[in-house]
Amino acid sequence: MSGQADEIDSSVSDSATQDAPETGRGGTRATSAGTDGDVTPPKEDTPVSPPGVQDGPALSMHDTTERERIDGLIAQLRADLPGENRATVEKYVRQRVSEVGLGVGEDEIARIVDDLAVD
Repeated sequence: MSGQADEIDSSVSDSATQDAPETGRGGTRATSAGTDGDVTPPKEDTPVSPPGVQDGPALSMHDTTERERIDGLIAQLRADLPGENRATVEKYVRQRVSEVGLGVGEDEIARIVDDLAVD
């Protein structure tokens, strides 16, 4: 090592660069001797969805009420903003309500801010 800032220290083990069997996109890494790590392509009968089609499990499998979504948002904000002042909490409450697309009125926003702010 010459001490240059952009020089890579090859003595450091990096698990991301280690050789190991792995599953890749559309195939698996071969592990048998003599394959030189070539990737095995998927079988002909492997179903492949067209772009933009989700035919597998969705993250949201159950319908939620507006109240449940608001409660979930409050729980996330409580975890993200511990000990924050009123102005910061209000900024993020409004931002997140807008991002999620909840129909929350000014009274509800004020109640959420009162609940979360540390003033």
